[in-house]
Amino acid sequence: MKTIAIIESLDTKLEESVFARDLINEQGFHTLLIDNSTWNMDVGLGDISPLEVLAENGMDRETFLTFNKPEKIAAMAEALKVLLLRLYREGKIDGVMSVGGGQNGSMAAPAMKALPFGFPKVLSSALACGTRQMEQFVGEKDIFVVPTVADISGLNPITKTLIRSVCAAIMGLVEHAHTYEQEGGHKIIAATMLGETTKGTEETLRLIKEGTDYESVVFHANGVGGRCMEALIEEGKIDAVLDYTLHELVCEAFGGYCAGAKDRLLKSLEYELPTLVVPGGLDMNDYYNEETGAYLPKGFASRKAILHNPQIWHAKVTEEEILTLVKVVCERLASAKKPVTLVVPARGCCQTTQQDSGPIADPAIDELMVSEFRKQCPANVKLVVVDTHINDPAFAAVAAKEFKELVKEYGW
Repeated sequence: MKTIAIIESLDTKLEESVFARDLINEQGFHTLLIDNSTWNMDVGLGDISPLEVLAENGMDRETFLTFNKPEKIAAMAEALKVLLLRLYREGKIDGVMSVGGGQNGSMAAPAMKALPFGFPKVLSSALACGTRQMEQFVGEKDIFVVPTVADISGLNPITKTLIRSVCAAIMGLVEHAHTYEQEGGHKIIAATMLGETTKGTEETLRLIKEGTDYESVVFHANGVGGRCMEALIEEGKIDAVLDYTLHELVCEAFGGYCAGAKDRLLKSLEYELPTLVVPGGLDMNDYYNEETGAYLPKGFASRKAILHNPQIWHAKVTEEEILTLVKVVCERLASAKKPVTLVVPARGCCQTTQQDSGPIADPAIDELMVSEFRKQCPANVKLVVVDTHINDPAFAAVAAKEFKELVKEYGW
C-alpha cells in the first residue's frame, strides 16, 4: 500500500484534515498526517506532531515559543522541508498533499519544493488565486496548485467537494504518475531558448542530435526556465548544457519582464557538465508596456525599442549595460574547472536585434560586445566568434560543431 503524506495545521483544520485522511484511507492508501500547528502544539491526533517536526531541524519547544508569528512559520517551514526530504529518501512516502489557507500554504510549499521533479505533490490554498504570484507556491517545481474557492473553515458541501477533489488528485498521481528515466543510457542535453532565439536553438539541437541517440530538453529563458533547468542539473537529470539564451542574466542585472533567475550560468559549471554558451538575448531587455502602468527605465524613450506584443517592449541594451553584462558572463565562466565553449554571434543575439533586418539592431553595440568578449574571455574558455546573427543556419552549424568537439573532451 502506498503512503500519502498530509500536511495540515490541526490546531485550526482538525475536522477538515480528518475528513481528508479518511477519504484517502477508504481508497486503500496509507496516510501520514503531519501536524504543522504553530499555535496549539498539543492537539495530539497527527501521526507526526509539531514538536517532532521541529526536532527534525534540531529545535525544541522552548526555543520555538520565544519566536513571533512570522518566525514560527519560517521555522516550521524549514523543519517540514527536512522532514519531507528524509521521508522521501527513506522511501516512506509516495506523495504529499496539503489543503488550507495562506499560513498552511506558506509552510507546506517550501517543503514540497525540496522534493524532486516527478514526485507527486498537490497544494491547495485560499491564496492561490487573484493577483498573487504563483512563485510562493511553485518556484521551479512541478507542484499541482488548486485554489480552495471557499476558505477551509468547517465542512460543508463546498469545502467537502474541494477536499475530495484534492484527495482524488493526489491519489491519481500516486497511482498513475510515472517518472520516465533515461532509456539505454541516452545523454540528455538541456538548452535554453526564447521566441527570439528559437530558430537558432532548434537548428543547433537538430544538428547536434543528428546521427546520435541524444535527447534534448528545452527551457524557456523567462525568469523561471533557467532556474528549472538548474534544479534538474542538481537532481542529476541533465548530462550537458547548451545555454543558448542568457536573457535571464540581463533581467538579473537590470530588472525586466523575465526577471526571477539568479546566478545563471553557474550550476552547470559547478557540476562540471559539458557546457556550450551562446549569449542569446544578451543584447536586449524587455519591459511592460507603458500603457499598463508598469515601470519603464529612465531614458527608455531614447532607446531603440519595439512592441513584442501589446504588453511587452523589447529594447536594445545600452553601451553601459553591455559592458556590465559581458563582464558578468566572463566572471561566471571563469569559475569553470573543465572545458567550456563560448560561441558569440557578431551580428545580433536575437531576432529583433539582428543586423540588416532587426527593427532594433545596433551594430555599434554588437561590435562593443564582441570586442569586450575578446578582451575579457577567461583563458579556460574557448571563444568562437561567428560573423552572422544568432538565428542564421551558418551560426547553428558552427555551434553544433563546437558542441560535438566539446563533448568529445568529456569522453562522449
